[in-house]
Amino acid sequence: MFRYHAAAKYVLPAFAASLALAATPLAAQRNNGTGTRDGAAVSGVDQAHQIDCGGQPAEVSGSDNHIDFVGDCPGLTVNGVGNQISITLRPGAPLTVSGVDNVVTWRIAGKGKPRLAVSGVDNQVRPGR
Repeated sequence: MFRYHAAAKYVLPAFAASLALAATPLAAQRNNGTGTRDGAAVSGVDQAHQIDCGGQPAEVSGSDNHIDFVGDCPGLTVNGVGNQISITLRPGAPLTVSGVDNVVTWRIAGKGKPRLAVSGVDNQVRPGR
């Protein structure tokens, strides 16, 4: 009924490879999600931003956000699920994390440590390198 053609062993793999290459840029693009942003405060779902704190405390609420805070950040509060946050804080700044599966990587501008308050389930709060 259907005969295997010798060219198929070359055409089908090439076709599959071209589909994979065409899909890669789409998969690599990050959806900027939905939500709101006001100064150094972000709330919503699946957002990806680099935000300058501008001397304001940073706040993140929602889920699956990927936020990189830069500049002068006097503190950070995270509430939600699955957020990934990086931030450079002032020495002794408050860093409060609640919720589930949040990952916060912090650095200090100068010497010292933040004042940590972590609650919830499987949150990770760690110094950056």
